[in-house]
Parts: sequence; structure tokens; C-alpha cells
Amino acid sequence: MHTRKLLNRAFLALGALMVIFSLVAIPLGGSESSGSSSGSGPEKAGPAKKTNEVAIKDFKFEPKEVTVAAGTKLTWTNEDTAPHTATASDGQDVFTTDTVEKGQSESVTLEKPGTYEYFCQFHAYMQGTVTVE
Repeated sequence: MHTRKLLNRAFLALGALMVIFSLVAIPLGGSESSGSSSGSGPEKAGPAKKTNEVAIKDFKFEPKEVTVAAGTKLTWTNEDTAPHTATASDGQDVFTTDTVEKGQSESVTLEKPGTYEYFCQFHAYMQGTVTVE
């Protein structure tokens, strides 16, 4: 009987931890949703915007997908409270910015056509795509 009570308490504690984790993990980037979604599933990315400016805010790259002409200087501006980077993914040695502190900008000039995924070295869940035409 004593063992059963201990097991019940252990399961109850485990369940409580799972609830707490789910409440904490989602706001900290555990979900791809921005929190402003209607709850109808993962956000769908729209067409890539033709711009040479990317804002870093709310721990996201905005716009997430951009298209630039070859030879264009692409600039990331940090509107967040934490430092960030923009670094090409998958071993693509195409670009990386220095650390972009709050209120600062970093730029790279992209010469080679292609589609490049990138991320923040400090917050790997922050991801974006740049297409160079």
C-alpha cells in the first residue's frame, strides 16, 4: 500500500512538471508560431520579399525570407534586447555577420546566386532564408 502511494505521488509530480514545461517552453521559442497565430497550425511563409533590410525583433528575422540581386549589400538591424548573428547554415561558407548588438546593424554583400538558409548562432531556432538572383 505504501509503494502505491509513492508511485501515485511520483506520477502526479511528473504530470505537474510536464504541464509546467509545456507552459514555459512555448513562449521561449519551443514553437514556430509567433503567438499571434489564429491557432490553425504552423505559419505558412509567404513569398520572399525583395528587400535588402532584415529586422531582428522578438527573436525572429523579419522578413524571414528575402530575395536580393547578386552584388547587393544585405543589412540586419537588431531591434531586440539580446545580441544576435546571421550565419549561413549547413556548412555554407557564404556569409556570417559579427555579433549584432541591440540597436546596431551588420551587413554582408552577397555575390553568388543561390538560396541560402541562415540562423542566429546564439539562438539556433531563429532562422531565415536569403535568395540571391
